[in-house]
Amino acid sequence: MPSETDHRHCRVCGRVCAVDEETCSRACREKRAQQIATRRMYTYLLYGAIAILLIAFLSRLFA
Repeated sequence: MPSETDHRHCRVCGRVCAVDEETCSRACREKRAQQIATRRMYTYLLYGAIAILLIAFLSRLFA
């Protein structure tokens, strides 16, 4: 077990892990990768929706 000063907490479950690790286990690493992929997908959808709305607004403005 790491000492109190040289550790960090898992970004998924909050358990203690090593300083150079972001997650504590393979399961948490896979879950974190899935979270990142999902967040990326929603970001692309948001940008796409903004682009579609902007195109629709500009087409009405100049039509």
